[in-house]
Amino acid sequence: MDITEAKAFANRKVTLGWKDRNGEVVSEIVHVLEVNFVPFYGPCFVTSNGDIRLDRVVSCVSVEVKAA
Repeated sequence: MDITEAKAFANRKVTLGWKDRNGEVVSEIVHVLEVNFVPFYGPCFVTSNGDIRLDRVVSCVSVEVKAA
């Protein structure tokens, strides 16, 4: 995923799939706070679950939040 694609998900809740340090795919619902360049990591999603490098992202789908 490139940075221009990723910016469309800023300030949204998404189901995000990414590869961890062991190469295993992790999938969680997270809130994407912003997309930014982090020194030593490169472009990243800054999420409620921490910084996730864009080159490790395998899937990103918006989650619709229904009003109660």
